[in-house]
Amino acid sequence: MVAAKRRLFHAFRISRKLAFLSGSFLLLLGASGTAALIFAPAGMIPGFKDDTGGHCKTVYQSEFRRGKERRVIAVISTNDLETLDRVRTGMRIARHLAETLNPDLVIVQVADHRGPTTRTQLRGNAIGAEVAYAPNPSRTLAVSKPWEARYVDALPTSSGFYFGNRNELRLTELETINYDIELVEGCDGDVIDEE
Repeated sequence: MVAAKRRLFHAFRISRKLAFLSGSFLLLLGASGTAALIFAPAGMIPGFKDDTGGHCKTVYQSEFRRGKERRVIAVISTNDLETLDRVRTGMRIARHLAETLNPDLVIVQVADHRGPTTRTQLRGNAIGAEVAYAPNPSRTLAVSKPWEARYVDALPTSSGFYFGNRNELRLTELETINYDIELVEGCDGDVIDEE
């Protein structure tokens, strides 16, 4: 019996060189898969979702007329920390409101989700970004171009206030951000789950 087993193993004998090459290949394959899991964006890995920002909730929204113009103003609270992320979320909501309500001008003010929640307190340092969108700028007297955006160049404090320099983005930068927005939708915090 032992001799038969020995003959069987000698028939399938693998050289050391082939074993070393096979082991090296498997090690490299495993290392590249591990690197892909570590360095790939969370959105590319099945089962993982990138939840770092973009969530918002409408705090206040009003439609009104200024002369012959129809205007909409909305204040949203968001978990976006970076300045351009706040502007991007504000632009996404402005486009959504323009497409659903068809106003001449949309103004979206972006506040932090840890900040004040009453309308009277949502001004000044409580606003981290402000976006104005006129789908047809010739129909409003408030702006001369389709997009305008101002933001505070600072992270929000723990109580949701912004202290820093106030900057304005150029139209070319805003058009680039607008082009990069893949999905135009309202605030996900406004959706009420029906049970």
